Formats: sequence, structure tokens, C-alpha cells
Amino acid sequence: MTHSTHSSREAVRLPSLTGMRFVAAFLVFVCHACVLGFFHQETAASLQTFAFASGWLGVEFFFVLSGFVLTWSAREGQSRTGFWRRRLVKVYPVHVVTWLAALGLAVWAGQAVDLPKLLPSLLLVHTWLPQMDVVITINVVTWSLACDLLFYLAFPFLHALVRRIPVRRLWWAAGAVAAVIALLPAVALLALPGTPRLPGQDMSFVQNWFLVSFPPIRALDFVLGIIMARIVLTGRWIPLGVGRALLVLAAGFALQAYLWPSVYGLTATIALPLALLIAAVAAADERGAPTPFRGRTLQWLGGISYASYLAHFLVLHFGHIAIGAGRTWDAPAALGVITVLFGVTTVVAWALNRLVEEPAMRAWARPRPGPPPRPVAGALQPDTPSPSPEPAS
Repeated sequence: MTHSTHSSREAVRLPSLTGMRFVAAFLVFVCHACVLGFFHQETAASLQTFAFASGWLGVEFFFVLSGFVLTWSAREGQSRTGFWRRRLVKVYPVHVVTWLAALGLAVWAGQAVDLPKLLPSLLLVHTWLPQMDVVITINVVTWSLACDLLFYLAFPFLHALVRRIPVRRLWWAAGAVAAVIALLPAVALLALPGTPRLPGQDMSFVQNWFLVSFPPIRALDFVLGIIMARIVLTGRWIPLGVGRALLVLAAGFALQAYLWPSVYGLTATIALPLALLIAAVAAADERGAPTPFRGRTLQWLGGISYASYLAHFLVLHFGHIAIGAGRTWDAPAALGVITVLFGVTTVVAWALNRLVEEPAMRAWARPRPGPPPRPVAGALQPDTPSPSPEPAS
């Protein structure tokens, strides 16, 4: 893995993208809060379209962002094994803890537990086949981690391929990938069975799986992020500010949520607008320009967003069971309950970050230093060996 940009650019941090991570995670929280039965049926039905569109937007952001930031932080001479080790250490410890917590909570709630069907989700290989009772697990959100796992394993090779694209053709490459993403719903409609329909959605489970959960398909979003990072890093970014990029995304979101229902209401209209927004925000950070996402609170919440993402569904689902399974509230009371559960999610995420994620990264993310070299007779030796640390991803 190599990186051909100037050292000054390599050192630039992107704090606004950290703040945006919280916004995306919060959109997924809002989605699940709206569809998990807190509101009376009439209110829940009116919120469903917005809820699903918000959830798809949040997850799509993370997929595109992942390719962007990994490309931005890639370093000359960075080893594949070192990269893979850091990514696996980042993903698995919090996932394993929340998976075990979900298992214990399911037993507490008296839910049926079928371990053979749950084990693929522990290994994050459960979305490769369209089997609903395997893909949809006790912690539903882990389907996206199965996609992430493929992204991380493939990144050294995808990054090398994208680096071979001539700089003058990077925008053409981004447009081509975005076009394929936009055309995939038509493929799903033409090639995959449309029945039985998913509850509340105008598509079948197989169509949904193909467009949402199948890792090779979602890798296109990741590749789009890689290309956009290369566009910014090579100085090919256009003068599109954060405000105008947000307007483009708002238009794509309106198409997704309200004008193009069914399979086109997943990611077809938001992939490219999200990629443009991420690049615009990164370019603003690089210039030192202000953005709405750089505040201290957003930075902190963004820093625990991975743990929050993995914990929030469990807090919402089992929290609802604890205060009354099947109980619903009018809108003000439901918002109050959801706000309390958001606070619980934040505390749980902070604990997971401090007690699991950060210690795991400190313990295992870097290779252990080997034994000091054998002294050579007559040579001066340093007092303390100091091996060079491996570059962070």
C-alpha cells in the first residue's frame, strides 16, 4: 500500500468527518426508534418512509466514508498485514461483546435462540447468502459489519487499482461507479423475484438483500469513497462548498424518500451526493475553513459512534421490552422515552469505547516489538532500542 501525496497533506486531520460520523449514527438510531413500536400505529405509519430513508442514508454515509478515510490515511510502505490487523482489532472486540450481550438479553427476554443460525453473525459472514433468519440476527445492525469486513480485506487491492487510474480520469471513474449504483435497482427488479414482499416495503427480501446486505454490491459504495479521496488528494476537487453539497444531498434524499419508492429508495439517489459532501467537507478541513461538524461535542460523539451504532438497537429493542413489550405512546411521550434511551445508548457506547475499543487498540493494533538486535563487537549501542512504529491507518 502506497501513498503519493505530499507529507504536508498526509498530516492533515479531518475532524469534521468525525463529527459527521455521529450525525450518520444518529440517523440510524432515529430509523430504528421510529420502527420499533414506540409510537401509536398511526404515527408510526406516517414516520415509516422518513425513518427508512434516514437509516439508509446513515449507513450509506459510513460505507462511502470508510473508503475515503482509509485512502486519506494510507501511508507509503504500510504493510497489508499491519493494516488488516488494525482493522480487525477495531471491529471485532466491541462486536463480540455486544453480540454476547445480545445473546444474554435474548435469553432474558425469553426469545428463541438458535445458535447454529447465530454463529455466522459472530464471524460476520452472515450476509453472503439470502437467508433471512441468518441475515437478520439478534443484533440486526451487524449486517453492515459483514460488508465492512470485505471492504477491509479488499482495500489494499482496491486502493492499488484506483491508484492506477490516470488523474485526469478520476471524475469519469467516480461517475461510472455512481451510475452502476444507480442502475442496480433495475437489475434487482428485472433479475430477482419480487415476492414475497417485506412488511412495509415494496420489495422482496431477496431484492433487499441484494441491494442492502450483499457485501460485493455494497463494495461499490466503498470504491466510490476511495475514488473521491483520490480526487481531493490529487488536487482535482471542484469548487463545491459544504453548503451546496448539503443542498445536493437534500435533493437526493427527497428523491429517495418521497419520489422514487421501492428499490430506488435505498441508495440509488444518495450515493453520489454523499460522496460529494464527504469530499467537500474534507476539502474544507484541509483549507481550515469552518464547517457545521467540527464542534467539540460532535467530535466526542463521533469518537464513540462505532460503539453507539452497535449498542443502540439492543438498547431500543430490549429497553422497550423492559418497560412494556407492545406498549405504545403518543408522540410527545414516545419522544421522551426515546430520548431517555438515547442517553442510555450514549452511556453504554462511552463504556464500550473506554473499556473495550480503546484497550483493544492499544494492546493489539500495533505489532509487538521484536527482541533487540544482537550487539556487534566494537559498535556503539543505544541505551534503549526504539523500533519505528507502524503508521496508523
